[in-house]
Amino acid sequence: MDATMTMTKKTSLIKSKFKAAGVHLGISSIVFLILSYFIIFQWYPFPYFTADGGWQGIRVVALIDLVLGPLLTLIIFNHHKSRCEIRFDLGTIALVQVCVLAWGVYTVYDERPAAVIHWDGELYTMPSKSFKEQGVSLNELKQFSDQKPPLIHAYRPADPELLHEILRLSTEESLAPIEQLHLYRSFKESRDVVFMYQLNIDKIILYNDTMKAELNIFLAESESEKDEFVYMPLNARYHNVILIFSKEGDVKGTLNAPYKN
Repeated sequence: MDATMTMTKKTSLIKSKFKAAGVHLGISSIVFLILSYFIIFQWYPFPYFTADGGWQGIRVVALIDLVLGPLLTLIIFNHHKSRCEIRFDLGTIALVQVCVLAWGVYTVYDERPAAVIHWDGELYTMPSKSFKEQGVSLNELKQFSDQKPPLIHAYRPADPELLHEILRLSTEESLAPIEQLHLYRSFKESRDVVFMYQLNIDKIILYNDTMKAELNIFLAESESEKDEFVYMPLNARYHNVILIFSKEGDVKGTLNAPYKN
């Protein structure tokens, strides 16, 4: 009889644990869906979600929100405890999860691409934290571009004194040219200079059937010829892509580059 009662209690405890963890998972899923919207559509819009860390960020949030919290509830919850003890346990779990989740979300938000900078023929993504460390407000970048994230041209001056200043900032303050605000210019107004470095797309797709198929799909959907666009390489943190621009300087599409960082 005692063995039966003990088994019944264990079964009841296990069921209550999974029920509590399930409720926790349901609440966490709602939070995760809300955060996913911001990560995918606001902080890392296409193509930056896969190319510049959005996918890595959403996995961090999922691990904290969908795994850590419910797992702690599954381990700690015990319906045989008093209500006061249960409230304390759940409150502690919630506090731990919120703190870790806040750290994860802040990190993902801080690493989001705040600008795409052109320098010497290539485009580079710049994370928000790079500007924050310099005390630069992201609102200042809107003057250079109305796109999201803003496209900016960092020009290379011919003046030896200005070149020396670029070198000084690079060595003394560890600011790469793409981080130096005084070099920034409007992308569209500088597009004649920028597009001098455009890729020869015919040469690139010659031995890349996958990219050729992607380009053909894009051209068919846009009902245009490939010569109507300009193709520029984008160096992102996780996966490089080719941005497709209109002659006016607007991004119209992307191609997966045949190489990764």
